[in-house]
Amino acid sequence: MTTPPFYTTAELARAAGVTRRTVMHYAELGLLAPDQVTASGRSLYGPYALRLLRDLLDLRALGMTLEEARDMVTLRRATHDVTGAYRHDWTRADVPIDDERLQALQSRLRAIQGAYERQAENLARFDRWLTKRFTGGALEPTDPPNS
Repeated sequence: MTTPPFYTTAELARAAGVTRRTVMHYAELGLLAPDQVTASGRSLYGPYALRLLRDLLDLRALGMTLEEARDMVTLRRATHDVTGAYRHDWTRADVPIDDERLQALQSRLRAIQGAYERQAENLARFDRWLTKRFTGGALEPTDPPNS
């Protein structure tokens, strides 16, 4: 069995498509934690940190606040092991978030999910149009013209 690769802060940032400063900022806020710190003080992140960083970026892109994103990462850490595999043995005691915050998070998640479901067709249509527009393809009408 081989050991997983570790990323420096710069390598993790590059893999996620963000700046080194973004990774450092999330680490300072406690949203990301290095898996190892070298004797010289260099932070090293495992593959699961890349998953968590991508989750944070996605959640922020969906409009979640940093606090909401922190709660989502906390939930993921409580319900998944360090490789990212779902833990079937987790219990409520593993989740260090009070019920009030969990209920608020659930409400927010449902609102985001509902908005996405309402917009999914439009997003796909706009993506097809933009793909055709910028790849030189002929635009096919998606809606009948108004007469």
